[in-house]
Amino acid sequence: MNTASSSTPLDGLIFGVCAALGAVVTVACLYRARLTPTVANRCITTAFAICTVGVFFAVPAVASWAQELTGVDNIAKLVAHICAILWCTSLQITMVDIAYDPEYLKTAIFQRATVALVVLLVMVPLWLKANAAGVEFTTAFAANVPVRVYLLVYLGYVFVTCCELAFMCGKSATLNWPERPWSTFGYGASAAAAVAGIGYTASKGGYLLAYTVGSPWSLTLEERLSPALSGVAIIFLFIGLTLPVFGLAFRKVRRRLSRG
Repeated sequence: MNTASSSTPLDGLIFGVCAALGAVVTVACLYRARLTPTVANRCITTAFAICTVGVFFAVPAVASWAQELTGVDNIAKLVAHICAILWCTSLQITMVDIAYDPEYLKTAIFQRATVALVVLLVMVPLWLKANAAGVEFTTAFAANVPVRVYLLVYLGYVFVTCCELAFMCGKSATLNWPERPWSTFGYGASAAAAVAGIGYTASKGGYLLAYTVGSPWSLTLEERLSPALSGVAIIFLFIGLTLPVFGLAFRKVRRRLSRG
């Protein structure tokens, strides 16, 4: 069965645009990481590279192509979700490196990597149990208990990481004002992205929980709202974490002009 069959035209547009932006942002972050090879800059580059791959596989046409090529149902959905988990982990490590003392970094990396690994070890068996022809890992299949549990585990992890990222990005935005306006607006946009991510998980997860207790709201509303919130979160995060890159380039140009 076509994995994109329950997708809306909005999915292809939003995720296609985000994948294209992701490729551009990854190159910009790679440039910054080469200039300043810190843990944070390397993690940002890794995060956006992973995100770009995940969003690419979330495009319905690409999902259909991946299924036809591999012969495995829902393979693109699994790849997209694994990329999302790794993306969130990389962003957490990035912000920990920026917002906390260096002595805490190794412990933070271990803690967050362990949590991500546990989540993946739970998700993959659930995916294997539920995966079959005609089954899709979307809220439209909330009646399928393994699918519902799989999605709730995934969304729960993303919800928690978005809450942490919203706090750390907001804190960093406050600390950088007014001395570093590019960084302030960048972290502010990243905090807004995390809030949109919280909204995305609340929309999907809330629908699944409401379905579980027998009082789901409109599935059509959820299918329109969730991709929009996801797209807003990705685009704002792309903007937020690349503004410091452009700020660095702007300062370099200004210094050269002042010397000349």
